[in-house]
Amino acid sequence: MKPALKNRSIENIFLMGTSGTGKTTIARWILENYFKEISTYVNCWKYRTTHEVLKEILLESQIPVHGKEPTGELTKILEKTVKNRKIIVCLDEVDRLDEFDLLYLLARSGHGLILISTRCHVLASLTTRIRSSLALTEIEFPPYKTDELYDIIRDRVEFAFRPGSLKNEFIKIASLAAQGDARTGLEIIRKAGKKAEIRYLNEVTMRELEETINEVNKLKRVYPFDKLNEHQKAIYDILEKKRKLSSGLLYNEYCTTMKRPVVDRAYRNYMRRMVNLGLIKAEGKGRWKTYEIVM
Repeated sequence: MKPALKNRSIENIFLMGTSGTGKTTIARWILENYFKEISTYVNCWKYRTTHEVLKEILLESQIPVHGKEPTGELTKILEKTVKNRKIIVCLDEVDRLDEFDLLYLLARSGHGLILISTRCHVLASLTTRIRSSLALTEIEFPPYKTDELYDIIRDRVEFAFRPGSLKNEFIKIASLAAQGDARTGLEIIRKAGKKAEIRYLNEVTMRELEETINEVNKLKRVYPFDKLNEHQKAIYDILEKKRKLSSGLLYNEYCTTMKRPVVDRAYRNYMRRMVNLGLIKAEGKGRWKTYEIVM
């Protein structure tokens, strides 16, 4: 990324790995400390459309827009900025984008890209035109090992807990339960501490720890469903009953279920999101593609 400091192009980067492995933390820390004036960060969970992302990039770059401009106008404004300075654009949760053509637009405009996703295969379905334009350098963030998580959690505990209020063996249990996810491990300890505090205990007991681990595991299973709209939930319900269906048959059943079904293109976007959420898995391509339930 150093060439950007001299207003030169950088390699586009793809940070991939499961949740809680530090992708976002490291990317934001580097941008904040070394490229603050020439970088923008956009969370694609919140901003999914091309128009929304372009507007956020411009606003973060201190370029005033009111957000009502057509997408084409926002594109022209962004292209003008490249003539004066290179901008590093970080797109977190990039797999949540509604349209991947945005990546082609940004890459061809000369902006440096940092793409972040929990799913390493998310960009495999991109067209050759987009993939060749991106020319991504992939950096994998593997899940933390149990002893690494233990060190991370213990370090936080030393700052957040009263000495002696949390046994080291409980930190080890939380590290195992987190399964490589630092965010989950820290959340287990935080919630267990809160429970002990509410119960006026001097230290966390196994009761609080077990309760918290069960709650966190349940939340991890339920969380993806909260991201589905009514159409996606209807599709999921069909697959849950059938277990596995071809794309065409699934779409036909969906159309008979919903009063106002979406068009084929929107349906494909919905399926892609559910695959990315880990709720279903896809096999094959085009007319031979099949979907199967996972959860």
